[in-house]
Amino acid sequence: MGCCPGGTASNVIAYWVDGDMDLSISMTTCSTVLAMGMMPLCLFIYTKMWTDSDAVVLPYDSIGISLVALVVPVSFGMYVNYKWPSKAKLILKVGSIVGAVLIVLIAVVGGILYRGSWTISPKLWIIGTIFPAAGYSLGFILARIAGLTWHRCRTVSLETGMQNSQLCSTIVQLSFSSEQLELMFTFPLIYSIFQLLFAGLILVGYRVYRRRCVKTKTDVEKTEEKEDSKSASSQAQINGGFVSNETK
Repeated sequence: MGCCPGGTASNVIAYWVDGDMDLSISMTTCSTVLAMGMMPLCLFIYTKMWTDSDAVVLPYDSIGISLVALVVPVSFGMYVNYKWPSKAKLILKVGSIVGAVLIVLIAVVGGILYRGSWTISPKLWIIGTIFPAAGYSLGFILARIAGLTWHRCRTVSLETGMQNSQLCSTIVQLSFSSEQLELMFTFPLIYSIFQLLFAGLILVGYRVYRRRCVKTKTDVEKTEEKEDSKSASSQAQINGGFVSNETK
């Protein structure tokens, strides 16, 4: 799971938390391209202690499909935004909602198809909860230490915490027998659930913060503007009085 590149779901969530979309898409693209070489290296290092390195099958076609599925729509969206900016905004809103629905739908369907994997030990539940939480937290903290702005910190956090669980599931399906599959498929299933759950919590938390704090700041700014306007009006009246007296 840790060897897999970032998933495209992070791009959808990054949009909803007002993240840096250029950074989000660039990180997903780079991690997917680098996965062509880094996944075999990482899997060799991490799995050689407990299994034959030849036993793990890497689906390079799935990696390529993930890359194409990211780059082609983004390129099309850039072209539409260049030609028809007003229509691009509508497509963006509809597409982001559809993307969020698809993410939840895929997780639900995966849970139904592999319902035999739900016999899970508490140890796996704990690990499956800690992993995505650690990814989100470390991504945000390290981005903040690096001096990135808040919206980029949120972006890096999501890109670090959300892995391509579909790719991990494909590797598991290709590498293990049907008897082993129900056990081995358990962790990607748990990880995908909790990474979506924590992403949802981040989204809800950000929206609540934005609604309360931004609204409060806006109200303060409006109040200050009214006071400034009143002050300017009073000053104008005073200046007008002086001018009137001098004229007399």
